[in-house]
Amino acid sequence: MSFREKSAWITLISVLLTFGAYYGALLLGLIQPQSMSAFHFGLIAIIALIILQVGLHIIAALLNPTDARTPRDEREKLIQARSHTVGYYVMLVGMMVTVLATHIPSLGEDLGLHSFMVTVYLGAGVMVIASLAVAIAQIIMFRRGA
Repeated sequence: MSFREKSAWITLISVLLTFGAYYGALLLGLIQPQSMSAFHFGLIAIIALIILQVGLHIIAALLNPTDARTPRDEREKLIQARSHTVGYYVMLVGMMVTVLATHIPSLGEDLGLHSFMVTVYLGAGVMVIASLAVAIAQIIMFRRGA
């Protein structure tokens, strides 16, 4: 497995762990959506994501330093471009849904959320889903040999 594929796996797993815990806690009602504890838990999730990403990338680079230092070849550049295109379209559709959701005033009332908070949670969720889409697309293309 190449360093770039390991990097995609690291991104996928770390984003799933950190923001899966965050959105899971919100959906299970362990933290209240409009409280400071939700804000602090979100900050902890972001800091944990950064620490996981940096730490796991350092470990992967130390395990195979020659592979980590090799420049990207044409195939890896193509995979990166294609995967970011997938992420762009996921982000585009997600942001359109987010903008539409802000214009539905009763959307968050059942959950006790202000429409601004619905926008914040949807926007952050869309960014998480887009980064997952990029990582999954890279893994698929590396495995397929595209």
